[in-house]
Amino acid sequence: MTVGQFNKFWTSNFPDTIPIPHYFKRDYIDRWFRIHSLPESKRYAYNKQEWYILLDRQNKIITDILGDNSDIFIVTGDYTFDGYEELHPLEQVNSIGDMSFVSLEAIDLTKINPESYEPGQLYRPMFSKQIWQPKKFDNLLKDIAVDKLRVFFVAIEKKVIAAPYDGGVDFILDNPETKDAFKAKYKDWLSTRQDGF
Repeated sequence: MTVGQFNKFWTSNFPDTIPIPHYFKRDYIDRWFRIHSLPESKRYAYNKQEWYILLDRQNKIITDILGDNSDIFIVTGDYTFDGYEELHPLEQVNSIGDMSFVSLEAIDLTKINPESYEPGQLYRPMFSKQIWQPKKFDNLLKDIAVDKLRVFFVAIEKKVIAAPYDGGVDFILDNPETKDAFKAKYKDWLSTRQDGF
């Protein structure tokens, strides 16, 4: 898929946001929900049993929402500006080392959030077309779970997003009704906080 094709797909389906995960819940709050990866909202796995629970939960719900054997985009990126060094540069992250990524146009962060960024501070997203299968991306999910990598998945046919982070997974569904149905299905994995975080 070309840059132009990806951009057309993105603007057709997610016109109110940019491909940086922490903006999704703000821009699509009515279609957003979050699950936590571990019981009692524990953030990090520290033993084999906790890693099993984390990967089991994430694989189950991501497969349920994206679809088994579905065509997906894996989207990630790098921040680039003077004085900033990535803690874990993408080329040093083995879990995505064998994937071929297509770079998208850099996002000028000052246009998105001028209070937090200065001129010249950019984010350069990139995508790789893959097929989602349970357990196939466990090493990638592990890297995300220890904050070594930031990646999200987009189901091309269903047009939904799964954005794992160190602590859980954010989802953007196609409409509020579908979101509510999945929230009910996975109610035991939701945050107990009023705002759902």
